[in-house]
Amino acid sequence: MGDPDEVDDNWLNGEEVACPECHERLYRLDHSPFLDCHFLYCDSCPMRVDVSYYDKTFRTIADALPSEDRTYPTLMAALEARLRQCDCGGRFRDSAPRRCHRCSTVLTAISEPSGVDVWPGWWTDETDTGSLEEAFTARYFRTEDLWEH
Repeated sequence: MGDPDEVDDNWLNGEEVACPECHERLYRLDHSPFLDCHFLYCDSCPMRVDVSYYDKTFRTIADALPSEDRTYPTLMAALEARLRQCDCGGRFRDSAPRRCHRCSTVLTAISEPSGVDVWPGWWTDETDTGSLEEAFTARYFRTEDLWEH
């Protein structure tokens, strides 16, 4: 047991991981419970979708679930069925393996991917990475046009 007054600076279990193929430096961390969205990753490439709790289609899907089965797995299955395919042809899934952003290799160091997010290693650098982060999120995160029509 640690000091009760000590603050845990790593409460999202962040740690550096390396791609087993190209050795790219990456950073894994648990999805923050303070974010108001779900992240689902493509099962074939490093892309992810950000599904806001306030999205109209998300609310419709969540509200349509039977009250006796409003579990996280049931919600994820319902979301996965309605999400538009990834541009690579893959499907967005809560349990999709996390992949290297450089070479798309599955990150074997992340054995339980649900609830884990992956960023490039520069994400933890002390320097200002605002422009890098903007370019990265534009390339790898879909936040619009999420749903099958």
